[in-house]
Amino acid sequence: MSMPCPHCSATAYVRSSRLMSPISKEMYYQCSNLECGHTFVGVTEVVRTLSPSACPNPAVQIRHFKTGTA
Repeated sequence: MSMPCPHCSATAYVRSSRLMSPISKEMYYQCSNLECGHTFVGVTEVVRTLSPSACPNPAVQIRHFKTGTA
């Protein structure tokens, strides 16, 4: 996984990560531009369900997407 470096816009790659909860992960990024050298932390999170699970975990609460609503 990658994303643009917020400082120089070069590609920053995930070097490691850790699960924070069943729906979120913390990722450690490193910029590929050696002159920049920025390292930073980002979070990926499940924000809503588009299609319900066939084997849901009752401990996990995820907002369901409803078509036609904002």
